[in-house]
Amino acid sequence: MRAIWGTLLVYGIAFVSVFGLQLVAVTALLTWRTGAVDLDRDGLSALLVAVPASSLTLIAIALVAAGRPRSRRLRLVPSGVPAREILVMVAGILALSQALESLVLLLGVGTGPALEWMTRTMGSTTPLGLALAIVVVGLLAPVGEELFFRGYMLTRLRQAWSPGPAILVTAIAFGIIHGEWVHGLLAAGIGVYLGLVTERAGSVVPAMICHAVNNTASVLLSAWLGSPHGRALNAALLVATGLVVVWALVRLRRAWPVAA
Repeated sequence: MRAIWGTLLVYGIAFVSVFGLQLVAVTALLTWRTGAVDLDRDGLSALLVAVPASSLTLIAIALVAAGRPRSRRLRLVPSGVPAREILVMVAGILALSQALESLVLLLGVGTGPALEWMTRTMGSTTPLGLALAIVVVGLLAPVGEELFFRGYMLTRLRQAWSPGPAILVTAIAFGIIHGEWVHGLLAAGIGVYLGLVTERAGSVVPAMICHAVNNTASVLLSAWLGSPHGRALNAALLVATGLVVVWALVRLRRAWPVAA
């Protein structure tokens, strides 16, 4: 129980710190630049300060809270997973991300204010802005989020729980920190998958790779295509990507460590 409550306390500190620093960073930058906060007009600037603020906060808290040896306590160790299995994991998260997006579009819910804002921002940015977004959203954010959630939080909860409850609670916490319910639900679904990847690999590195590829693809698709339109297209995408997700999960299950 001590591991559980201690982990939840650290999560609470991370939650408050992330939103507090994001608010301070975005407000300070946009007020200094324009005299007023306008997230639609200055979306890229807001993104480029908010994401590093949250990511670096998560990295710092994970490193401090984990203790020594950090490589083992955060599962920052070589996974030993063959390259072909990493490719399966990546295919699975890309398919899951599209399946979840198509599902919420078919349900008429939409992707939520946060992701819609991201799509508008990426759709109107310059090539340099897109490159910076890939570095920040595609690379830095996955490192921070995976180090904290799958590296620190999941590893700590596994000291008290079996994989299922630990993965689920970590995924819910991951969803909540995204700030609004649609984006949070989508993130929680992705979080479950990344938890399975981490447990399969015994390392957080494959989850970082999967998360980075997924975020980078999301940034590029937002800039170039936006969300898919039409019920027929989204239904077809949901079926096709759903089958890929099932295939990836079956492959993960077959290779599951005996000790787990």
